[in-house]
Amino acid sequence: MKNLDYETLKAEWQKEWNEKGEKYAKAVNDMVAFAEVHGWDAYKGEDPVDEREGTTQLCEAVFELLKEANERGETAKFRADFPPSNIIFEECEDEAGNADEKDKIGDKLGNVDQICPLGSENVLFIASNDDGKTLYLLEGDRVSEVAKGVIAVGKSKRNEIYALLRRGEIELVKGYDGKGGGEPVARFSHELEIIYDEAEILPFNDGSKVLLAAHDGIFLISQSGAKLIHPIYEDDDGNAALYIDMANATLSNDNELIVAGEQDTDEHVLMDSEGKRLGGIGAQSAYPYFCLFSADDTQLITNSCHFYNGVTIGVDRALLKRGLEVEAYSYDEEGEKNLTLIDDAMRVYAGVATRDFYILGDAYGYIKAVGKDGRKIWRHYLGGTIKSMALSEDGSVLFVGTYGGRLHKLRLGAGQDSHTIGNGNHKEEFRLIAYEDKIYRW
Repeated sequence: MKNLDYETLKAEWQKEWNEKGEKYAKAVNDMVAFAEVHGWDAYKGEDPVDEREGTTQLCEAVFELLKEANERGETAKFRADFPPSNIIFEECEDEAGNADEKDKIGDKLGNVDQICPLGSENVLFIASNDDGKTLYLLEGDRVSEVAKGVIAVGKSKRNEIYALLRRGEIELVKGYDGKGGGEPVARFSHELEIIYDEAEILPFNDGSKVLLAAHDGIFLISQSGAKLIHPIYEDDDGNAALYIDMANATLSNDNELIVAGEQDTDEHVLMDSEGKRLGGIGAQSAYPYFCLFSADDTQLITNSCHFYNGVTIGVDRALLKRGLEVEAYSYDEEGEKNLTLIDDAMRVYAGVATRDFYILGDAYGYIKAVGKDGRKIWRHYLGGTIKSMALSEDGSVLFVGTYGGRLHKLRLGAGQDSHTIGNGNHKEEFRLIAYEDKIYRW
């Protein structure tokens, strides 16, 4: 009888989960579709509400079923019964100690800091929690731990050079596979006392050096040492402590150009491959936050943000090579010929360039495809705040990591279910969840 009661409860949970989830997804999709055609000012309806929000018993029950499914190796069936939602982690609370103290399930989630593509559909990713960072390998649908203490991992734009950042050391490997394979290229030791929380690394195509962005500045590091290339203050005597927020940097695919930005300046600085200033792209919102070259290197996009919104512009590569200086807040000025408005809403945290367009992830949990001319192609909602992104070798699979401890595997254009919010027609094959010290699959 006890088992029968439990099975009855499961059926009731499943029915409630699916009915409310489908209702919410449809309401959001209908609202956004209307607004895209008629404008948000014309929408007079109420904002959709996910009725599962606040239903603690339901969320706790589904989360326990998720953990049981992982222990039993039945995650595919669980996903079919309970299509994934972020409500379970972001809204539901567990009793902790007494009635006056509650901890959200989401408080025990880590971050999926970085995703680095390997061959085929395999990726490396770094998950972090209060105990530090761990490098994992996702091979097909199997997850294995590679190493603890790897702070950042990056792949060159060309030639399959991988960089692994540890405290005081950078290792470069050609053709790294996450299992010890690959050809050693170089090993750089450095004496930088840097804050590693948000550090990101990008190796050059020839393995001669790396571009490192961190709270302590943006550096070029090679066998000859570490060179601070941004920010550079003319009145700095070299002894001032440096701390920057929103450090971001990128390389052109041919590695001829470096672009770097951070919160305390009003531009993305354009440099040559040695860090010499060539020009600047002024912020079109408040703070320079993200930059990326198109896949064919013909365009640079830069994003600047204000709170959770922002503006992304595109600049022709040919103009950059001549040392372009773009005024801040000039994208809507009549007569400005050097800029293309890519997007005027997103605070961009991560992005990739496909052959035909960009895929950008924002602070609100959306990923959006936009053309080099600013054309809106599709949008897909994942929730939380997007942290990292990588594209498979053939461009058919997108991996997206979030500050909420999730890694999503999306097969692009493969169809979506009734719980999907968005119009991109993408199939999420599964998501990984970094919870406490484990990785769960949903």
